[in-house]
Amino acid sequence: MVSDIEHGRVSEAERDEVSPVQRSGPLWMGMAAVSMVVLAVVVRFGGAVSPEVVPGLTRLAAFTLGGLSTAKLAMNVSAAVTVGWLLLTSVFLQAGPDGRLSPQGRRCLRAASLSAVAWAVSTLAVVLFSVADVFGVSPITGISGTLVRSFLVELTQGRALLLVAALATLVAVTAYLPKTPGGTGYLLALTLLGLLPPVFTGHAADAADHALAVYSLAAHILGATVWVGGLVVLVAAAWPLRDRLPEIVARYSTLAGVCFAVVGASGLISAWIRLGGLHLGSSYAALVVAKTVAFAALGTFGWWHRRTGIPALRDGAGAAVFVRIASVEVLVMAATMGLATGLSRTPPPEVAPNTLNLTQLQLGFPLPGPPSVQSYLLQWRLDPLFTAAILAGAVLYAAALIRHRRHDGSWPIARTLAWYAGLLTLLAATGSGLARYSMVLFSAHIVQHLTLSLLAPPLLLLGAPLTLGLRVLPTGAATGRPTRDLLPAALRSRAVRIACHPLVATPLLVATLYGFYFTSLFETSLRNHAFHSLAMAVFTLAGLLFLWPILSPEQSPHRLRPAMRILLPAAVLPFHVLFGKLLMTSDSPLASRWYVGLRRAWGPAPLHDQQAGGVLALALGTVAAFLVVLALANQHVRQNLEDRRPQSAR
Repeated sequence: MVSDIEHGRVSEAERDEVSPVQRSGPLWMGMAAVSMVVLAVVVRFGGAVSPEVVPGLTRLAAFTLGGLSTAKLAMNVSAAVTVGWLLLTSVFLQAGPDGRLSPQGRRCLRAASLSAVAWAVSTLAVVLFSVADVFGVSPITGISGTLVRSFLVELTQGRALLLVAALATLVAVTAYLPKTPGGTGYLLALTLLGLLPPVFTGHAADAADHALAVYSLAAHILGATVWVGGLVVLVAAAWPLRDRLPEIVARYSTLAGVCFAVVGASGLISAWIRLGGLHLGSSYAALVVAKTVAFAALGTFGWWHRRTGIPALRDGAGAAVFVRIASVEVLVMAATMGLATGLSRTPPPEVAPNTLNLTQLQLGFPLPGPPSVQSYLLQWRLDPLFTAAILAGAVLYAAALIRHRRHDGSWPIARTLAWYAGLLTLLAATGSGLARYSMVLFSAHIVQHLTLSLLAPPLLLLGAPLTLGLRVLPTGAATGRPTRDLLPAALRSRAVRIACHPLVATPLLVATLYGFYFTSLFETSLRNHAFHSLAMAVFTLAGLLFLWPILSPEQSPHRLRPAMRILLPAAVLPFHVLFGKLLMTSDSPLASRWYVGLRRAWGPAPLHDQQAGGVLALALGTVAAFLVVLALANQHVRQNLEDRRPQSAR
């Protein structure tokens, strides 16, 4: 059947009924062959199976390490293909007249389910080979249930792989359930989430600059997966999509350009951290250079597509031109993925003996001196996650503001000032000296936490970014697709409605205090700085969800009565008072092993510092509640004045 399709001996209707997985058999085999050959060369050249890296290396150990590399490559490729099918279904394919998935979309979901099965199986293979590698047993006869259980339960690497396997299995089982592109979007988000657990347990988490290394690697993996998976799937589904292929390829090209920039920047940062600068005298550095060359070749292919492939599609050249060019690009991508997988198994340059500072390694930066006004103001250390989000928020708001004033008129200056004041507050909390001392002093951590959850969110919400976005997004008639409808659809989604409901958002805000500090999460966030960044993001999100219906009711899915908008901040205040009292009266410090391990010779003892943090928690919680009520009163007065103005003056 496949050969008949290739030689054009079946009708178009019959060709459309053939699964894209079946139709793309030669593509899958070519990708497998190229990536495996490159992986074998890289593993050999990089020394991952050399006696210098594995003392007493035997054939069995070499088989284990080779099998582990192969299983990781299969895991990466199948995950990328799963992302590609879900991306095509949720973003690029149009829904039917009734808003449900088209027949092509349903076939793509079936293909996503198959690739997710391959993802789960290859992840389990990684688990088995990792068990053999860690415990030094035969992957064929030496693996027992006890060893597997120990690996999956006691080691962070095992727990991460178990989570990946569980998420991949969940995607495989539930891929048949979505009936609309929006439902497929949830599966896509779940799949992208499944790429991240190994990032937080790999070598990047132990690098000298923990947060920067982890988040640059996370951005690198996400960007590369979307880029590779999207193109592979477009080639596989080119024939049934031939009528809409010019539009889809043009939209994918824009997404690929963004991914190219993200992968390039994050790869440069990761390589700089791993190499410790511009040091090219090792096998690891040589492989980084080879990967850079492959990356440049892929960029050239992308430029070629934009210059020749897309115009040819628009001129009616058909899918054949695109498939020929893109197939070669896919093979280069496969070689690059094999190279990247082998690079992850290659030992990086060793740090010179007697140059490690354990405290600096623990913190990710040198231990700061005694705190002062100058140190809080000048000793900046930017958090990569928040810095990227803040820059994006500043640029997008400015672009929307320019567009709004150009077409629709004025925008209140108070809203603009509130938005940028909120961004500056976020930047100060996550990048100034406060961010450094939050890892060293409990009191500074409390100030950072409450600034993110109670002080920055009101300012951001008073900036009304959703209102501005709804006014400036182009309509579907202007773009050929319902761009403007995406934001309202997201605001009306069930997930958003549930998350910002007061019965959900209020307990979430309280849980960021009691559920974080009085459990092991607090010390975990201090030891894993990428997790610390995620915790700060959760603090901010909890504050935004809680205050959204209170301060920005015009776009909130829940319209609260004026009395309820005042009562909610007052209802949360006693929880902050009680939290502060518990810290002030505590007789044992939280995360004591962390603070004792820092061995700082200045400042108060951990227990006294914690008690000071309790005072600050009580004070900041009260001030934040007062500011929210003050903002509500100001909104009420302005609304009354607006209502009293004559209709002709509005």
